[in-house]
Amino acid sequence: MNPVQSDNAIKAAARASVTIGRPADELRTLWLDPGTQSRIWTHFAEVNPLDGRTAEWLARGPAGGEYRWRSEAVEVGPDEIRWSSLDGADVPNTGQLIFRPAPGDRGTELHLEVRFDPPGGVIGEAVSKLFHIVPGEIVRHALYKFRALALTGEIPTTDPQPAARKGGADR
Repeated sequence: MNPVQSDNAIKAAARASVTIGRPADELRTLWLDPGTQSRIWTHFAEVNPLDGRTAEWLARGPAGGEYRWRSEAVEVGPDEIRWSSLDGADVPNTGQLIFRPAPGDRGTELHLEVRFDPPGGVIGEAVSKLFHIVPGEIVRHALYKFRALALTGEIPTTDPQPAARKGGADR
C-alpha cells in the first residue's frame, strides 16, 4: 500500500483554523493519540485506530452508501502532521495540520486542510451538497471538538442523557 496519493486524484479541499490556549507539543501529542481521531470525527465517520499512525475509516453516505479507507499519519516536523489514505480508498484523501504560535502568546494556531476526491466525482459532489454533507463544515466541526477536548478533556454534546426529561430513562 502506498500512503502517498497523486495530487491529480484529489479534487476538493476544505480548510479551517482555530486558536487553542495550549502549547503546540501538547496539542500534537493529543492529535496523534490513537483515541483522539475516533472522538473528533464522530459527526462524519467511525474511525478505528489500528496503531499509532494508521486508522480505518467508515463514512456513511446518502441512500445507505458506505465508504471505507485506511489512512496513515506522518509527523513531518515539530510544527506539521500529514496523513493520506492508502491505496484502494473509497474516498482518496490527504490532510495537513500545521501548528503556529498564536499572536500575543495566546497558545497555538492550528491550520487544518483536508483534500479529497468525492465518491462519484461531480455526481458525488452534488449528492453530498444535497444532503448537507459540506466538507468545510466537517473540518470546522472536527477542530471545534478537538479544541474542546484539548481545553477541557471532554467534547460537549447535546445527545440525550440517560436521565434527561422527555425520553430519558427516569420517567
